[in-house]
Amino acid sequence: MSTKFVRFVAVLAILVSIAGNSGVGRADGGAPPSVSAQNLQPPPAPEAQPLNITPLNIPPASSLGVQFVHVATAANSSVDYTIIDHPLTNGNPNAIILVTPNWNPGGVGGTYDNHPIGVWYNGSKWAIFNQDGVTAIPVGAAFNVIIPTAGAGVFVHTATVGNRAGDYTMITNSLTDGNPNAIVAVTPNWNPGGGGSGTYNNHPTGVFYDGSKWAIFNQDGTTAIPVNASFNVSVLTAGAGVFIHTATVGNNAGDYTKIDNPLTNNHPNAIVFVTPNWDPGGGVSGTYNNHPIGVFYGATAGQWTIFNQDLAPIPLGAAFNVLVLVPASDIFVHTATAGNSVGAYTNIDNRLTNFHPNAVVFTTPNWNPGGVGGMYNNHNIGVYYDGIQWTIFNQDNVTMPANAAFNVLVPNPDTSVFVHKATAANSAGDYTTIDYPLTNGKPNAIILVTLNYDPGGTCVCAVNDHPIGVYYDGGNSKWAIFNQDHAAIPVGATFNVFVPTAGPGVGVFVHTATGGSGNQTYINNPMTNGNPNAIVVVTPNWNPGGIGGVYANFPIGVYYNNTARKWAIFNQNGISSSMPANAAFNVYVVGSKLYLPLVIR
Repeated sequence: MSTKFVRFVAVLAILVSIAGNSGVGRADGGAPPSVSAQNLQPPPAPEAQPLNITPLNIPPASSLGVQFVHVATAANSSVDYTIIDHPLTNGNPNAIILVTPNWNPGGVGGTYDNHPIGVWYNGSKWAIFNQDGVTAIPVGAAFNVIIPTAGAGVFVHTATVGNRAGDYTMITNSLTDGNPNAIVAVTPNWNPGGGGSGTYNNHPTGVFYDGSKWAIFNQDGTTAIPVNASFNVSVLTAGAGVFIHTATVGNNAGDYTKIDNPLTNNHPNAIVFVTPNWDPGGGVSGTYNNHPIGVFYGATAGQWTIFNQDLAPIPLGAAFNVLVLVPASDIFVHTATAGNSVGAYTNIDNRLTNFHPNAVVFTTPNWNPGGVGGMYNNHNIGVYYDGIQWTIFNQDNVTMPANAAFNVLVPNPDTSVFVHKATAANSAGDYTTIDYPLTNGKPNAIILVTLNYDPGGTCVCAVNDHPIGVYYDGGNSKWAIFNQDHAAIPVGATFNVFVPTAGPGVGVFVHTATGGSGNQTYINNPMTNGNPNAIVVVTPNWNPGGIGGVYANFPIGVYYNNTARKWAIFNQNGISSSMPANAAFNVYVVGSKLYLPLVIR
């Protein structure tokens, strides 16, 4: 294992545009008044929390665990392994991680890694590695990762002289013993607890039921499981998002078998985990599939598939335990009150964010929700987790005004949502480069961004008190987050990133200001026109499609003009600063909350 004990290389950021109509009009008919009427006082800074290593990808937690996609890059990989950077695993040698290779996250790209894989701890971080110990992890190889919620069904199993027999090792656990219908997910773990040496098992593995216990076995059916070979195990109960898939004549096509499930069909951003199951329900016979496997999304059929990395045919009858998390998202308006605000911040109260430090939250100031009232907050904002709730805060520590309102979006935790960290390797001057399959090489990608003060509840405490935006760098075919005033992006600053696509009741488009006077630009869209209850989330886009470039160097917000019956994007600093012609904005609109059937309250 000597190849693994090398200097850690810092992780680089990882892990359909619809044209919008625009117009600029006079600041009348319900436009916000001048910001000069505010009288704000400085509050204490947000309370500091212990410094720890900050993650790059931290999608929201669920009852089953925290999931994300890890992509191998030149910066986070070395020889046969690629380093994971996450607060639940960094510095935690006892973390339990399950991994499934993902050929094309979000239905984009495609990189094979035709080798049995596992995870190992390098003394400070966990990594995914090829079991042969020598073959390099390809740059661009992607892996679905879940950190299961701790419980009796989440543990490490180690092969011993007493529990192994030839090519298998028997699991002893109250949730699996005598339970042929248990669904067991497994990933090899080279060195549980972070020991200095570990045990390889360079073979595709699976699980089977022997009539009384579940076992982990080598798919070749002959090679003995080595003593001390270890495996991360999660025991699940069949239900929504947890099921068995079996290859049949109807769903098989050569080296892959198509999954047919409403949680994965037509969902390219789903995150799917798979473990081969030799005999589901404890049948008397089973089917081997002695090949490294992965998952990929077939855009033509709109289905996820399980495939053999070496392109060998999937045998009929081969079965797989499948886990895909049930979607949960919400969008709502939060208003600062005396009861939920202290100093510079206001606490969000929502079931998807309360007690979920790994939630990923996006927000845009809303001057007059429902077209009623109006309150400026002329400050660069961000979100942070206070140990119980997520909050929206002013980065300059100026008091949050009562009745300041914000549109808040908590997207479904899938491949379209992640946290990007500015590092010395991915940042230069006023920008930090995103490296992610859903945005690389896609000048028409639409990206929403919100500063995150302490992703995962781990305090980096790097504020970036500047108006931000995104732009496409055609030179390296990547998107970047930048400061509109050209100030340097601080190393360690982190940003929630969302790459949305349109769904039922949702609009995703670029809005461009077409010139005129005033501090706003009117959105002309059927989902927002005449709809004061629409919820609009916005991020400035310097050069949509990678063309042009206009700065918007001011805090922005949205408001509803009751006379024009349209929503507008406006400068928080009031009528003294005009909206620049051709300034562009990525816009995400929900016309009615009724479109979200899976909201958890």
